[in-house]
Amino acid sequence: MRSAAIVFLLSFILMGACRRHPSRENGPTGIANPAFQGRVPEDAFRVESQPGDYGGTLVMSLPSNPRSFNPITAIDSSTIWVTQGLLYRGLIDYDNSEQQVIPGLAKSWQSSADGLDWSFKLRRGVNWSDGEPFGIDDVMFNLELVFDPKTASPSRGLFVQSDGSLPKYEPEGDDTIRFRLLEPNAEFLIAVGSIYLIPKHKWEDVYRRQAFGQALSTGSDPAQMVGLGPYRIVSFAPDQRLVLERNPFFWKVDRNGHRLPFIDRVVFEILPDLNAMVLKFSSSQMDMLYVVPPESVESLKRGEENGDYKVYDLGGSFNTTYLLFNQDTGHGKNGAPFVDPAKLKWFRSPKFRQAISSAIDREGLIRTALDGRGVPIYSFVSPANRVWYSDEIEKYPYDPERARRLLDEIGIRPRAGETIARDEQGHQVQFAIYTAANRPYRINIATSIKAYLARIGVEAEVRPIDQNPLTEKLNSSRDFEAIVLGWQTGAPPDPVVSKNSLMPGADQYYAFPRRTGPFEDWEERLSHLISLNTRETDLQARQQSFRQAMKIWSEYLPEIDLVASEYFVAAKNRIGNLKPSALPTYTYWNVEELFFTR
Repeated sequence: MRSAAIVFLLSFILMGACRRHPSRENGPTGIANPAFQGRVPEDAFRVESQPGDYGGTLVMSLPSNPRSFNPITAIDSSTIWVTQGLLYRGLIDYDNSEQQVIPGLAKSWQSSADGLDWSFKLRRGVNWSDGEPFGIDDVMFNLELVFDPKTASPSRGLFVQSDGSLPKYEPEGDDTIRFRLLEPNAEFLIAVGSIYLIPKHKWEDVYRRQAFGQALSTGSDPAQMVGLGPYRIVSFAPDQRLVLERNPFFWKVDRNGHRLPFIDRVVFEILPDLNAMVLKFSSSQMDMLYVVPPESVESLKRGEENGDYKVYDLGGSFNTTYLLFNQDTGHGKNGAPFVDPAKLKWFRSPKFRQAISSAIDREGLIRTALDGRGVPIYSFVSPANRVWYSDEIEKYPYDPERARRLLDEIGIRPRAGETIARDEQGHQVQFAIYTAANRPYRINIATSIKAYLARIGVEAEVRPIDQNPLTEKLNSSRDFEAIVLGWQTGAPPDPVVSKNSLMPGADQYYAFPRRTGPFEDWEERLSHLISLNTRETDLQARQQSFRQAMKIWSEYLPEIDLVASEYFVAAKNRIGNLKPSALPTYTYWNVEELFFTR
């Protein structure tokens, strides 16, 4: 929290002005920031989409407060959606519309025929958002940060080679970075693009003092949060809003050579309640919805003409919803186990997880929680991902009788006259399911699961909580028994992007993260196949290893994958260059190109 009263006062005045004069703030002015009239970078990235007018304020929402403004360590959606694209950029970018890798701050790259040598040539003339020059030293510093295990960067896992080592790297001249790999990495470009760069001149001293874990907090001075993205922070009021302004030194231009972005300001309202988000949009207080909840699709569609907006049906979602049991054998700071030992025994039994999966009516979940808009899933990948989805998996159609048989095989059954099953030691089979309080459809899913499990003698209690405490339980405190949550796909939607979630023991393998062993035989086989998928370069060979991995995943269920919904977004009609995508960040992935037409 910033302490200077003048910052709060200015933020309050600006936010009040946005509310009082929406037409004045939100329309194009045609006036660029004076700094935009200066010389553009020598190697500026030229965007070929329609040129637009400067001006206006784009108002959107976030489901929760960002946990930090640190793109190197970001793991939660709200932090990622702000830092990775708006505030910071990487050497490699991704075009959601064309679904292909494109140049970012590296204007070009080359690789050897064997895929072991890579070189990336940087753009010349680029400046950070504070005006300082960007160069090869910044790239070297960021690689050191990410490769350091103490930094706890999710990107590090994308670079780890089969022997546990990391690629070697060195500068070549003042504008090229060269890598030497031990083995081919099928998606090395994606790995490089996952590093969203921060300035050495701001953060090297903090890193050397081993204080980087506290860097770029949400209470930091906005002037310290220097990046290479199209926007920079003006103010942040927790639980209220985040205000961004145009970065006057951004390194992209339109096809006429005018510096981007077009829109002056971006305001994120912090709105955990999706219904409140929909209401603000339909009453013209917001310009975009990154998601339209299933229960709101029809009502929003009926208001399209009067509201001067459009609801976009993006088809099947790449995002999935799952039920996860905590299999972590570790202990908390107080010395107590994360999970009660009796319950841990159930959760670590594949037959128990198979029984629970068989007891859940996925089609019923789609009818009741998704308004009929979705498909059942039984593995990590949604059918929308046509390159990587496989139907050669274990499936669990709704079958309560099968569920009871599986539980009986591990000694779990109701006693005479009782409705709740007990294990062989007499413990009643009960547990709590946490889920996000700001997602009504997930609460509905968890509540339906509770009802389905009651039919097989298993008692579940649904506990909705705020998103950030939920993320804390997954990543830090580990004090939960079960969770209903969702996976947001990466861009591109390639398995290598999800390696941290698929590899047993990896940081985001939430059934049992950060584990060094011992591993079950099926976990060893799963790890081998995911590693093989990363190293192979032939697409068909990669698909084959991934199909085998998903067959193991669906049989042993480190998480119980449930449903993938259809994906809808909405936006006002006056936004130019809008290209909605089922990949994040859905409506504003090309924010630097967006402009107001009126």
